Amino acid sequence: MYNKAVLLQELQHRELNMIDTLKLMLNDFEISSDSEVRVQPASYELGTGTKVEYPLFYTHEKGSQFGSKAYLNSDTWNFTLKPIAGGAGVGAFLQLSIPKNYYGNNFYSVGEQGTKATLSKVEGELKEKGVHASLSEADMSRVDTFKNIEPEEPFSSYYTLFSLLKARRAIQRGYGTTFLLSNTQQEFCVYDKLEEMRERSIDTTGYPSTMRFEHRLLNKAKVQSTYGFTKVADIFKGGYEVIREKQVESWKNSLFSFTAEELVLIGSKQLEQEMKRFKDEAPINWFSRFLKAYGAYYLASYAGKDVVIEALKNLEAERTMVWRAVKKFEVAERELLVLKQEEGSSKTLGTLYEELRRKVCLN
Repeated sequence: MYNKAVLLQELQHRELNMIDTLKLMLNDFEISSDSEVRVQPASYELGTGTKVEYPLFYTHEKGSQFGSKAYLNSDTWNFTLKPIAGGAGVGAFLQLSIPKNYYGNNFYSVGEQGTKATLSKVEGELKEKGVHASLSEADMSRVDTFKNIEPEEPFSSYYTLFSLLKARRAIQRGYGTTFLLSNTQQEFCVYDKLEEMRERSIDTTGYPSTMRFEHRLLNKAKVQSTYGFTKVADIFKGGYEVIREKQVESWKNSLFSFTAEELVLIGSKQLEQEMKRFKDEAPINWFSRFLKAYGAYYLASYAGKDVVIEALKNLEAERTMVWRAVKKFEVAERELLVLKQEEGSSKTLGTLYEELRRKVCLN
């Protein structure tokens, strides 16, 4: 384990981007009869009692081993033998985080030679536990790359911006608030890295405020179409630089495909849609209702709903009057709540966008 203070100093000027998670499909492996691999027994169909099992692997001393799957896990990697969808036999998969294996956590990136050393180390650990595999001959069936940036504003200040860019807000277990652009082939994910570390009970003392951008290629076909290769060995034959270039290119083509001027136009269109909703619901005095809703929303955002209610109680002795005022306030707030999110910054959306685009795509 690296000394944290030394590590922070050593990496102060290093680019904080590159490979995090790799999922490898092993094409060349052998399991010894004394290995620590655990075989999960067959499941069965209740009505008929028919076993659902597969020939998972073969050892010279004990022959073919049957079950529903087999696995071997450590604190930093997971090895699994399981049936491949579509009846294409059994596949052997290894999933690991390169930085976590190298540093002990995945905050900082690892360079090309460090990545090579990490894979060699994990290959040795597998061998010690009875799994003999050539990781250089494996195919990548998932690749997660990342870039850490130090934002100039709190993470919540960018919520409205991400929504404008069509990123879906989600609460992921262990990650906190995240923003996702995703399909079946790939994911673009942005989250508060320190919040994610705290949720995993990792000490964040000394780490700078960090926004993490992750690009996840979710299957072998997407890895091939994006990088032009899938073999692990090709990472160290010029592929590492290809991955770096494609990472930036992918972000430019997804979340950061607009100019600042185009983003302002998008923002005006969203505001126009919010106004249209109020006008369509009640054409008479729609703008007054629109302003009232904005006022209630921002009052709740900056003062806090509980503070507003407490102030009403102190000002008005009649409980019925307080109840009516609270209801009026909540209705006005709710009208806009479905449309807006707290910005938390005095900067324009264009300024926030340019900051992130520069740090993710241009630095």
